[in-house]
Amino acid sequence: MKNIKFLAGIFLFLTAFTFTSCENEPIDPAIDLDNFGGGNTGPAVFKADFSGNTWVASTAQALIGGNYITISGVKPNGEGFGLLVEASATGTYPANTNILAFTPAGSEFGYWSTNFDNPEENTGSITITSINTTNNTISGTFSFKGYWSDTTTTSILPVQFSNGVFENIPFVTQGQTGDSFFAKVGGVEFVDTDIFTAEFFVGAEEWLTIAAEDADLNAINVSVRRSVGAGTYAITGNVAVDSAQGVYTLGDTDYDSVSGSVTIISKTATRIKGTFNFQASDGTTTKTITEGAFDVEYN
Repeated sequence: MKNIKFLAGIFLFLTAFTFTSCENEPIDPAIDLDNFGGGNTGPAVFKADFSGNTWVASTAQALIGGNYITISGVKPNGEGFGLLVEASATGTYPANTNILAFTPAGSEFGYWSTNFDNPEENTGSITITSINTTNNTISGTFSFKGYWSDTTTTSILPVQFSNGVFENIPFVTQGQTGDSFFAKVGGVEFVDTDIFTAEFFVGAEEWLTIAAEDADLNAINVSVRRSVGAGTYAITGNVAVDSAQGVYTLGDTDYDSVSGSVTIISKTATRIKGTFNFQASDGTTTKTITEGAFDVEYN
């Protein structure tokens, strides 16, 4: 399940993603959900049924980049759906090898389409029915059985999400975001096809992650504490005290950073630019990441 491991690493707080050149599309409150049908070219719609109610998003947005499509629908209180699919075209895709998730308001965890105790379980699917490159909108349907993502908690039962619909959700492509990423692994350029940012918590500490993936689904992940500003931060391998860390994923193997540094050149409320290098080890073999650079938007 290497794909899910990488997706999980960059998926945290997916619904907090923001994309340059793309304003959140307000959901039309006047739309008749009972008469919703395919082929609609009107306002954006994002809705799903669960726990006996129909949930309707207030805003929705999407990003199509390289190997992935990401779609989010959220409410003002922060609760929302995040859909991350390894795809670049219309079609039906299994939920368990992608990530479909609902995050309740105020929670760092949510209901994910992967059963971590049984990753092969068929938990549902997502269908991309239309990618309109004239209007830059994406439409489709989804349903999934969601398992609580905090695997240390076993008392929360899974939830069935059904009749999920996203229609005319505005999207941008990765090129439109203006994000960039570069690095070399062992002196060879890492050619990224996707760049992601995410925010997550380790205990009470919030972290910001910049992740890139290549065409073979290998990945480089650089993280810094959300509170830090411009400056250089050493990597010692002690996550408890370090303000920066890195991970290189090759196939099914994670190489965790043991030395190196991350330099933040500039950081605003929505964008971060920096450089990095680190040595990473799986306990047996060491990988050298050099000439790292990123310039990305985050929330």
